[in-house]
Amino acid sequence: MRVILLVLVLAVAATGCGVGRATNEEKISKTATTYLSALAKGDTETACAQLTPRARGETCDQTMKERLPRLDPEVLNDAAHDSMDIDVDGNRASAGLSEPPGARFLLVKTNDEWRIDSGYTLE
Repeated sequence: MRVILLVLVLAVAATGCGVGRATNEEKISKTATTYLSALAKGDTETACAQLTPRARGETCDQTMKERLPRLDPEVLNDAAHDSMDIDVDGNRASAGLSEPPGARFLLVKTNDEWRIDSGYTLE
């Protein structure tokens, strides 16, 4: 009887803790946060992996490395950790960032993953 009660308590606790499939908004936020945090650390490979193939192009890593000196890691970290204004419309979405003012990512959903398609330069 104790085992059944313990299983029920754990099941209820797990349900209340957000266990389950991530929402589109959570996935979009994770993609944008991963991208911004990677850029702040200079990890261009991880940053490029958050982009669609079209946005990535053939020289993403090199292009990102050239832009890194112009990007402020503190601003990128602030944007990664602040709330985002996320709007989803089918397989397209936008994520408005807190820093710099007016910065916005446009994202596309492919194979249940959200990737940044444009608006990622933050310059």
